[in-house]
Amino acid sequence: MLMSKTVTASAFLLISLAISLPAQAAQHFVDEATGFTVQVPAGFDIGNRRADANHDILLDIVSLSGQPPVAGNSHALCAAGFRKNPPDFDQTQEDLSNPSAIRHMMTASRQALEQQGMKIESVDPINREDVAGFELTMIPPLGPDHRNFRLYMAFMDKPVGRMDLLCATTKDALLPAMGLIHAIRDRMTVTSP
Repeated sequence: MLMSKTVTASAFLLISLAISLPAQAAQHFVDEATGFTVQVPAGFDIGNRRADANHDILLDIVSLSGQPPVAGNSHALCAAGFRKNPPDFDQTQEDLSNPSAIRHMMTASRQALEQQGMKIESVDPINREDVAGFELTMIPPLGPDHRNFRLYMAFMDKPVGRMDLLCATTKDALLPAMGLIHAIRDRMTVTSP
């Protein structure tokens, strides 16, 4: 149930990513309290931390060149987030990384997003040893010219919490942008503080 609420909230957060411009930017972010770290490749900046009910930390990721293009009204290509697990969370990384657990998360996420009207184009596991995760690409159900937008979502779980990456670009730009999106995703980490 928590998974469905988080996926649904994250999907709608991405769709409505129209937010204020960041006052300062950086290519590296570390939150000492949680151990959440984000590094972006050259050509990208990390905007200010912003408040969000579904994340302990949420950061905008902005392309300095405007490429890949941003879908919708946002200035940010992506949002990188982290949410701590509750103190009584007792799953190990081995539990989270179990292939059947990942398949279950992928199926539950797909169903939750489809119930919200998303047209899922792909759902794939993320191959990283340090996290259990998966990524989705989809077409949003709403918004001007929404059929020409593509959404990318990645969920990466560790016993300490969940990291997610939410990106919105155009249909034609998504495939060429996947290398950059994966570079951002793979530079997100979290360690116990």
